[in-house]
This record gives sequence, structure tokens and C-alpha cells, in this order.
Amino acid sequence: MTRVISPDRLAVRGLVGTVVLVLVVLAALNINRLPLIGNSDVLHVQFAEAGGLKGGDAVMISGAQVGRVRAVQLDGQHVVADIVLTDGDVVLGKGTEARIITITLLGRAAVELEPRGGGELRAGDSIPLERTSSPYNLTSTLNELTETTADIDKAQLAAALDQASTTLNASSPDLGPALDGITALSRAVSSNDDELRSLVAHADNVTGVLASRDQQIASLLGSGRSLLSELDARQEVVVSLLKSARSLSTELRALLEDTDDVLGPALDELDGVVDVLNRNKKDLQDTIYGLRGYATAFGEAISSGPWFDAYIQNLTAPGTLAPILSGVIP
Repeated sequence: MTRVISPDRLAVRGLVGTVVLVLVVLAALNINRLPLIGNSDVLHVQFAEAGGLKGGDAVMISGAQVGRVRAVQLDGQHVVADIVLTDGDVVLGKGTEARIITITLLGRAAVELEPRGGGELRAGDSIPLERTSSPYNLTSTLNELTETTADIDKAQLAAALDQASTTLNASSPDLGPALDGITALSRAVSSNDDELRSLVAHADNVTGVLASRDQQIASLLGSGRSLLSELDARQEVVVSLLKSARSLSTELRALLEDTDDVLGPALDELDGVVDVLNRNKKDLQDTIYGLRGYATAFGEAISSGPWFDAYIQNLTAPGTLAPILSGVIP
């Protein structure tokens, strides 16, 4: 029995086949732009070591997956990971950094990108070794630990532990009081917790005040530095002044020693004159006070005419004239 296909269904099949052929041709022409297949979206990331990274691992930004690792291959002294971004909204700057992270307890690795800088990384660009970091591989680290522990000299380790045990036993009488002192100190700190909090709070306040006065403190320190600079500049002047003062002291001491015979009697005479003046202080004051009236009357007498007469009592007395005549008549 021959099955007859209606013209409508034939037209639909022909249309679908044509669309499929067109899509295949377009895919073939743009194969390099297809995700996970083409090379147009591939970024090359250089790492110092693979760190357990392999093809198919995730590429993440801030914990969100934005692509996958296509391949990991050795390139000289470092490893190059080809990554493909599947999120078209992601924009990576020219300074983007990359690192290999572990996302599972079993050691599953992933590449974490940290977009940085301006511009944009294009397909085919590379992130150099200077902007990448690789973690330690847990398995290789454990293997290295196993190898290292296997190389340990067990006899020497046992001897060292015996020596440490002997030392601790010998120091046990002192170790106990030391631990008791540490315990007492811990209790004292714990019992004064409120005081310590208050002290820290006050210290924080002091720090705040100092921070708010930083310009004044800087100005004070600058003034102090200027003062010290000026004192340093005046150092020679001060030293010269001190030398001159020492020389003056030496000369005065020598002068006093040379004139001691003269200055001594002179000072004694001066003391006698001062004593006489002190004893006659009242009489001198009365004389000066009475001289005021005499001088006033004498002035009026002088101003009364072209000539005047004056009389000083006791001026002609022999006792008064004797000192004058003794100085005039040889």
C-alpha cells in the first residue's frame, strides 16, 4: 500500500529542511564564533602551575559561573589554560586578574576572574603570568608531606623527644609556679575587664583628640624644630659668650686679689660714711626741708633788684672757716 503525502506536509517538510540547511551553512561559516567550539571567544590565561585545573572546569566571577575551561596545556615553564566565556554580558578590563581556586572538598578546581582596569579583553588575548596565581594542590602537598616524613631520622627524633622530656622533668619545679603566675595574671586581667575596657575607651578618646589636633601638633613640632635649628645656629655664639664670661670671672678674681689692700680700707671708709649718714639721716632730712623756705626767700631777695645782701649764720665762725682756710692757705 502506497502512502500518499499531502502537498501541505511536503511543503512544511521542505521548509524545515531548507531552514536546517541554512542553519548548518551559517554554523559552518561561523564555526569559530560558536561557544565551546570556535576560537573567537577563547582567552589564554598563563599560570605558574596547573594546580589541579583541567578541561571542563568552571570559570567564575564573584562566585557565579560565566564560562568553562576548554583545555590546559604546558607552554615552556608555565601552563596555559584556554577559557571560553558563555555569558555575553561579562566585560573584562585590560588589567583583569585570574587565580585557580578549589571549590569542593575533593579538590575540584576552577578559574576565578577579577575584572580590573579599563578597556576590554578581546578573544585571543592573554592574561600574563604576572596577574595570575596558583594554589597548592592538596594531593601533591600530602605526597610531599609523606616523602618528607619518610626522610625523617626516627632515631634522632626519638633522642630529641627524650631530651625535651628530660628538660621538662628537670624544670618541673619552676614550671609549676610559672604556670600559676600566668593563671593569676589571666585572672587579674579577667577580673579587671571593665577597667581595661574603660582604659581602652579613654585611649580611643585621646587618640581622637590627637587626630583632631593633628594640624596644631604638626605646627608645634615645626616650631620646635625651628627653635632647635636656631639654637643650633646660635651654639657658637653661646659657647663664645660662656668663654668670655669665664675670662671675665678670672680677670675679676685677679683684680680683687691685686687690689685687696686698697679696696679693703676703701670699703671700710665707705661703711663708716654710710653709718654717719644713717645716724644723721633725721638731721639731713630736716636741713633739706628747712632749705626749701630759705631758698624761696633767697630767690625773692635776688629778684628784687640789681644787688642783694645775704647772710649765712655761723659762716664766719672760726670752726666753720677752719676747713676752708686749711684748703686755701698752704
